[in-house]
Amino acid sequence: MKKTQKRIRTWRVLVWIAGGAALGLLSGHIGMAIFVGAVFGVARLIGELSRPRPIVPNATKPLSASMAAHYQESGLDDSEVKVFRETMDTVSDQVQEFETIIARVPKLKSIAINTDIVDVLHAYFKAIVNNPMAMGAAGHFIYEQLPNLVRIAEKYEAISHHEVKTDDTYAVLTQAANTTADLANAIRDDYAHFVETDIDALEADINLAKKQIPESTQNINTRVDLSGQKLKEHAE
Repeated sequence: MKKTQKRIRTWRVLVWIAGGAALGLLSGHIGMAIFVGAVFGVARLIGELSRPRPIVPNATKPLSASMAAHYQESGLDDSEVKVFRETMDTVSDQVQEFETIIARVPKLKSIAINTDIVDVLHAYFKAIVNNPMAMGAAGHFIYEQLPNLVRIAEKYEAISHHEVKTDDTYAVLTQAANTTADLANAIRDDYAHFVETDIDALEADINLAKKQIPESTQNINTRVDLSGQKLKEHAE
């Protein structure tokens, strides 16, 4: 979403007033100079009010209490939170833009389905938000892979709309499609590597928990397993 913002350029109004007054002085009457200057000033003011408003991005949404606590627990200070949120807002916009483009281009949509790239992009985004201190490890994805993916999709769509297509056109489109698929697979590999530390951490926690379980409890679990196996044998 975008919002608009208007600002009157006062200096332009003053220049027009001065110019009008100068023209009025040519008549030799001060009153005429004041009148013409006022007319020019009003005309410029109307022009300022009617000119198109510049489009500026929306400010980052207010930070919720739960996310503020999450970032604090993750070890981010206020300035780091600001940079992180602005960066992830950009990532979110790019993911949405890519989804919008592939919805209009059947070939790109087919590639997206075959590579599961949309699901991967959403999963990657959530994984980074869950572990903001590891954002640096996702730098290749954030600053190179995703922007390139969107850029290629944009150009593919533009070229695909050319009314007259030559052999070179089709060759470029084929190359773009193949590159899109390669990028999607590369992003999926990077995502798997990014979350690999989480998997390793979980395995470490499981191994530690096993060591902390009393031997008697483990024996009980073993007897339960054997009992279940015997019941299965009787049932068979």
